[in-house]
Amino acid sequence: MLRMCRDDGVKTIAATPHVFHAGIFTDFGETQRGIFRQKFNELNKSVKDHRIEIEILPGAEVFFFSDLRKKIENHRELLTINNSDYFLLEFPADVVFEGSKEYIFDLVTDGLIPIICHPERNPVFQQNPRLLYQILQAGALSQVDAGSIRGDFGVTVYAAAMKFLKHNLVHILASDCHDSRTRPPGLSFIYKQMHEIEREKIDMLVKKVPLAVVNDNVVPDTGPILDPDRRTTFFDFIRSFRK
Repeated sequence: MLRMCRDDGVKTIAATPHVFHAGIFTDFGETQRGIFRQKFNELNKSVKDHRIEIEILPGAEVFFFSDLRKKIENHRELLTINNSDYFLLEFPADVVFEGSKEYIFDLVTDGLIPIICHPERNPVFQQNPRLLYQILQAGALSQVDAGSIRGDFGVTVYAAAMKFLKHNLVHILASDCHDSRTRPPGLSFIYKQMHEIEREKIDMLVKKVPLAVVNDNVVPDTGPILDPDRRTTFFDFIRSFRK
């Protein structure tokens, strides 16, 4: 899989295993944290042993749960991306908890910036994209899977991803690769497929914003987010015509 990434032009990968969800790292106690560090070190060693020229950075895909703030505060170097202010936040597959916007605002106030993982795959955001808009207003970022753009998850997910892009509700396009077959890596195809989006904009989502995140810098301005429920007025039409 790493060779596929290299051949696709990838230079840096944030390794983000699931935490507080299904899999190995469910409670993230002392033993699990030790395994977490060990697996990351083994991966880095394997990359060097096989002379694959890709930099692997630490991170996690953190499942949304009530004790999240305390866990990140105690284990920030493991749960954030490359020990930065940014971390990947995953909602349940078909739920967005009531009060999520307020919870995320509190996280941002604490100096943490959640990146909402694959919102286009969540039926709640699909049916109510304004909820994603409100969460981004609270200070979060969002990351859409490249596989969603490729059509790997079906028409509904693809349509949601394109709608979010249209309303500027996407900050990052990432591979979210899990293996070499069912969830393969690959980002270069986006440039060929998404003709309706300028190359400069794709560069922002695929390269510049992710680079700022892993370097713990302020992300570049991707433009104002747009309310999906806002109706186009006559004056919007005139402004669009003048452009």
